[in-house]
Amino acid sequence: MRNIADFAPKGTESGVGLALRDERGFFLFCLAGTRHYCPPGELFYAGIGGHREEGEDWLTCAHREAIEEIGTDINILSASVTWYVPRQGSVQQVEIDDRPRPFALYELIYPPDIPRAGSLYYIVIYNTHLPSRPKNLPPEELQGIIALTTEQVIQGLDTRRTLADLLDDGALLVAGGKHVDLQTRLYPIGTASALAHILRVAHRP
Repeated sequence: MRNIADFAPKGTESGVGLALRDERGFFLFCLAGTRHYCPPGELFYAGIGGHREEGEDWLTCAHREAIEEIGTDINILSASVTWYVPRQGSVQQVEIDDRPRPFALYELIYPPDIPRAGSLYYIVIYNTHLPSRPKNLPPEELQGIIALTTEQVIQGLDTRRTLADLLDDGALLVAGGKHVDLQTRLYPIGTASALAHILRVAHRP
């Protein structure tokens, strides 16, 4: 694998995710909007981003999704290394020639009980910087933006903590979220899940 096209060949279902961090090093994720199905009493969080449209390049997709979802553009930063999170096997670093270099390449398997269950979806994840605050959040897409510490991101793989517990432990709602019940349990999908796997490896003693 030498470039993104080797990872996600033309014609495959794919999208872009943003590894978005604030000035404190917290990771920013969107809370699922009202159009998304979640189990009762639970809500998923995910990276900003979405499906790549036909003929669209990766960077154009990243900028478009940011503007659509959080009402502001982002700065894409080239990563020092690229992580590969396969559907099977271990998280590993890979050499990628594309610039800006993506932070991660993630193979996602759609979960059961949805129309595309079991299908493979390729996500290219970029390190990004947010130059201005999120605004005009479309509630059907996302109900808020939550900032999580590195440890909280890793814990999300194993424990569905309540919003109240995460806030008490240092997480912050940086936009929206006022109508989310504090006792709602949160869990990661997509980019958020990929980052958790990567951080677990990167911060392993």
